[in-house]
Amino acid sequence: MPDFLIEEKKNYGMDCRNAIWASDEIHKIYHECKLPNILCDADFIIETVDSILLVEYKNANIPEAREHENADNEYNPFQQDKFNKIVSKYYDSLHYLRLLGKAKPIHYIFVLEYPKGDSVSRKMLRNRLKKFLPFKLQELAGTGIKLIESVNVVNINEWNDDTTYGQYPIKPVSKLGT
Repeated sequence: MPDFLIEEKKNYGMDCRNAIWASDEIHKIYHECKLPNILCDADFIIETVDSILLVEYKNANIPEAREHENADNEYNPFQQDKFNKIVSKYYDSLHYLRLLGKAKPIHYIFVLEYPKGDSVSRKMLRNRLKKFLPFKLQELAGTGIKLIESVNVVNINEWNDDTTYGQYPIKPVSKLGT
């Protein structure tokens, strides 16, 4: 298990030394199986004592992301195709978790930094995601079995300040391990 999970642009990483288990391997495995055009995957998985944190990470504020944007194509998580992708990443990651035998309660967290992001927009996004994730399905099935425990949308500061998430702080890569 890696001590640090690094996001794809290699600007930020997550310190997972306190995790029972952590991985960023779903994408690689789906690619090897020639499934990336069929299945989407969350970026990181962190196993805690009592749950699984399924983490999607998007930082549209870093220079690499901003250089290709203008007022017409600035990242917007509410845009239908972007939103659908966020939802798909949750559902499509369940296959991998099932194959690993990871049966702990799943918390889906979208760590999001984007130019027009604020706490209100993140709460609105969380509430919209809640409608498309299997909360109602598990309620209607009435079996007590849960596919998802919670969904949350936070920025990096909110992640780091949270009593659970903050055990796996997100830092600039140059400051990981300190």
